[in-house]
Amino acid sequence: MCRSRGDVGRKSSSGFTLVELMVTIAVLAIIASIAAPAMQGLIRANRLTATTNELVTALQLARTEAVRRNAPVTVCASNDGLACASSTDWARWIVLGRDVVSGADEVVRDSASSGDLQVSGPQAGIRFRPSGLLDAQQVMSVCIPTSNPGDNTRTVTLMAGGSVVTAKKNGGGACA
Repeated sequence: MCRSRGDVGRKSSSGFTLVELMVTIAVLAIIASIAAPAMQGLIRANRLTATTNELVTALQLARTEAVRRNAPVTVCASNDGLACASSTDWARWIVLGRDVVSGADEVVRDSASSGDLQVSGPQAGIRFRPSGLLDAQQVMSVCIPTSNPGDNTRTVTLMAGGSVVTAKKNGGGACA
């Protein structure tokens, strides 16, 4: 085998050169800086949807419990998770039903919103009759004060018949 002078002493090497590594890191940094805002909007939208679903679940549970217990069940704002608070700020809410044996009120479910999510509802709470119906239609909202996602508010409408309808709304980055 004949070797040329240029090949003498050269070893084959595998791996990246420092320049290749720096270019790769720079490309990854650019991609990450573009993707980060979109990912934050996605995370906020998911938190908003999850909290809305948690609220709807509590409302559906309250209706079911009212029919099952044949007694009124209330969903309301709470400060301590044990009793209703007279507030439109529903950062924490409970499902409160009457125990059929003891006759005392008991907490069926205790839920809370997290972070900067704002949940608002009727000051007196929502009371399901033993039939599962309401006295009147009720409207609640779940909001995150940001413009990303654009539809930063979820409106939860509870019909007098007990059914629940949710809708997205663009609050312009603010909560009402």
